[in-house]
Amino acid sequence: MAPDLFTLEVAIPCACGELEGRFLYGSEEQQGPGLIICPPHPLLAGNMDNNVVSTLAQTLAATMPVLLFNYRAVGKSSRSQPHLPLFEYWHGLDARKEYDAVVHEVGQVMAWSRAFFAEFHLVGYSFGAYIALRALQERVLSYTAITPPLAEHDFSALRNLELPVAVIMAEHDGLLDGGNQDVAENVLFFETIKATDHFFIHKEAEVAALVADFLGNI
Repeated sequence: MAPDLFTLEVAIPCACGELEGRFLYGSEEQQGPGLIICPPHPLLAGNMDNNVVSTLAQTLAATMPVLLFNYRAVGKSSRSQPHLPLFEYWHGLDARKEYDAVVHEVGQVMAWSRAFFAEFHLVGYSFGAYIALRALQERVLSYTAITPPLAEHDFSALRNLELPVAVIMAEHDGLLDGGNQDVAENVLFFETIKATDHFFIHKEAEVAALVADFLGNI
């Protein structure tokens, strides 16, 4: 954690109980819009401490308050079926493609954030890009999708968004093989990071710099 940043651990009320959350901010007087980051899939290192999520948060918190959170059953977040281990619970959701409750809870995170900022930018990484797209609401100032899983989920709604949109891809993203959706349509900012894959190991700072550049120019 950068020494000049403040953090606040929070519990966000939601349908299944509480979601574990964390605020990062540069000063207690920080004003203006915030940023909410939706992490990747819980079975693919999807949590608040993910390498890309944490780098994004630490980079951008210097200029705006950032809210991170864990999905249901991840970390200290509540789970609707406490008897099931994390893998079995989320594997079941994937098998049924049953994400409505997850989307609803992300909406509750957004509603809860109103106590801290009136409007916010929304970033989703991988699976989080899909969940963020489904959870979009009027308070969102911009939408950023980092390696959206095009082969797995429907991103056609991107074509109809009436807000600034950024898409950041990885040159060697094996998880997107077979995805044929034209996400470049209606996208203000589109970049592909070279010589990296879906996980951006050692490229996290480059991802964060691109997001910062996009947000700084809208």
